[in-house]
Amino acid sequence: MSIPEEDLAQLKTQQELAAAWTSLLPTFPKENVHVLPSIEHAVRVVRDDSSSGRPMEVLVTGSLHLVGGLIEVAGLSEVAL
Repeated sequence: MSIPEEDLAQLKTQQELAAAWTSLLPTFPKENVHVLPSIEHAVRVVRDDSSSGRPMEVLVTGSLHLVGGLIEVAGLSEVAL
C-alpha cells in the first residue's frame, strides 16, 4: 500500500483534495462537495439528491478503476459504453 492505513481510514487524501477544490473555487457551495468512503456511498448520495427533482450534474474523475466501478455500481453500463 502506498497510503498509510491511518490516512486511508480517515480519508485524509480525499479531505485534502476537497479542501484544494474549495480553495480553487471559493464560490462553489461547500455543501456540494462530498468526501465519501466508497462508490456505493457516492451513488446513494447522488440518487437521494436527485429524487428531489432538482437538475443535477455529476462529475466523476479518477482512475479507470474508479469510473468503471461507478458505471457498474450505478447500473450505467447501457448508457456509458
